[in-house]
Amino acid sequence: MKKSVMITIGVVIAIVVIVGVFFAVFNKEKTAITASNFYETMSKKGYMVQDATSEFSEYGYVAKVHLALSSDEGYQIEFYELIDTEYANNFYENNKAIFEASEGNNASKTTVNLKNHSKFTLSTDGKYKVLSRIDNTVIYANVDEQYKDTVKDLLKELGY
Repeated sequence: MKKSVMITIGVVIAIVVIVGVFFAVFNKEKTAITASNFYETMSKKGYMVQDATSEFSEYGYVAKVHLALSSDEGYQIEFYELIDTEYANNFYENNKAIFEASEGNNASKTTVNLKNHSKFTLSTDGKYKVLSRIDNTVIYANVDEQYKDTVKDLLKELGY
């Protein structure tokens, strides 16, 4: 009986340690980039980056908007800087709901919500849609599925 109790205690301790390490590794805060960082990085990658902030001037909660346009593939990646985290959360949740409303029968999606960041991806009907929020910034993309890996690599490089 003592041996089985010791094994049970050992297994419980191992599980607690594994869960603790997993939580510590994956629940770290991320650092948001600025609109200038987005502009510089995407320009260096060959994207034509436009400041579209003036197009959102009627929305007082939008501080900066940059659009990175792929010249040869015909898609764009959008960067939004909102005035605070609450507005960024609302922006993220509203766009997530719009994406989910377009979900087809053979869809694949992921959702991550941790400390200061959230990420939602949806692959459906030949489209790859992603929202990635850190603090008061959001990156938005709605591209053809063939550009999924390119977008994923760019977001990884940007830290999103």
